[in-house]
Amino acid sequence: MAVYQYYLAVIPKEGIQKRHELIPKEIGISTETGYFESDAELYWKEIDEKADELIPKIDSIVERADWGNSKTSFNWKTYTETLDNDAFMGLDEITLSISEFSFRADLRENEFTFLKNMIELGKENNWMFMDRKGKLMDADFEEIKDSIRNSNAHSFLIDPIEYLESLDDKNK
Repeated sequence: MAVYQYYLAVIPKEGIQKRHELIPKEIGISTETGYFESDAELYWKEIDEKADELIPKIDSIVERADWGNSKTSFNWKTYTETLDNDAFMGLDEITLSISEFSFRADLRENEFTFLKNMIELGKENNWMFMDRKGKLMDADFEEIKDSIRNSNAHSFLIDPIEYLESLDDKNK
């Protein structure tokens, strides 16, 4: 993941509502294994949503990657010297229902077109989004902007030297 990419996991709001009386402010995340892991899959299992209608909509937002695609794995990637947006969707091997879905928006993109299109898709499909800290957000650009302002990607783009020096400070 490029440091200027902002990560969001897609979480079905209906799945959250089935598991919780009230929508929590955040969901469980972990990096203990060295990988970013979350409880997002639990919420997809609650609704058993197929990807058939959704995949062409994502194809219209970002180009399908020419690698890593199969019956249960879909990858999208726009990569140029000035733009790097991507998305991933995993399906359950037996039910072919969505089991995970995430994307990374390049914060260098003018007008945030990819991010805004994904948020619009989120509104259409009643999704919520989760950032790297586990914070849950509605499909609302203004709400997501607050999370972006607190992200490492934003810190890097505002002042790369200060960001890198802060990493040195954390490792001392």
